[in-house]
Amino acid sequence: SVMTAASTTEVIKIIKPPLDKRKYETYELPNGLKVLLCSDPTSTSAAVGMNVHVGACSDPPEIPGLAHFCEHMLFLGTKLYPEEDSFSKFLSANGGINNAFTDSEKTVYYYEVDASIDNRFAESLLRFGSFFRCPLFTESATGRELNAIDSENSKNLQNDIFRL
Repeated sequence: SVMTAASTTEVIKIIKPPLDKRKYETYELPNGLKVLLCSDPTSTSAAVGMNVHVGACSDPPEIPGLAHFCEHMLFLGTKLYPEEDSFSKFLSANGGINNAFTDSEKTVYYYEVDASIDNRFAESLLRFGSFFRCPLFTESATGRELNAIDSENSKNLQNDIFRL
C-alpha cells in the first residue's frame, strides 16, 4: 500500500507492504532536517537513524578520511555528555545498541533502546542529538581515533570493494 504524509514543503509517499500495520508520519523541522516516524504499538523497543549526507567522496583532498574520522569522534563525548562512550554505556544499561558507518556518499548513525522504561527514549534522543549539536572532538581522543581509522583502512584495503 502507499501512504501519503505531508511535511512542511512536500508530500512524501511511503510505500509499505500490505501486511505492515505500523503507522508512518513525516515531518520537516525548521532546521531542514527531514524526519520519518514509524510507530509500532506491539514493540517495546525504539530505534533511531540519522543519515548525514556527507561521506568519503566529500573529504577534502588534503584530509582523506575526514568523514570517517568525524563518525568516530561523535561517539566520544559532547558538551552535554562529556564522558567518552557515555552514549554506548547508556544504551547498554537500557537494553540498547548503536553503530555507524561511512560510505562514499553518506554517514549513517543508528541505535536501538528499550522504550518500555519511562523517559529512556527521550533521554536517548537528547544524547544522540548532542552528537550533532555540540561534539567535543577532544585532543586525547583525536590521536587514538586517527590510529583506529588508519588500522581500519589498512584492513579494508585487503577487500576489493574498498579499493574501488
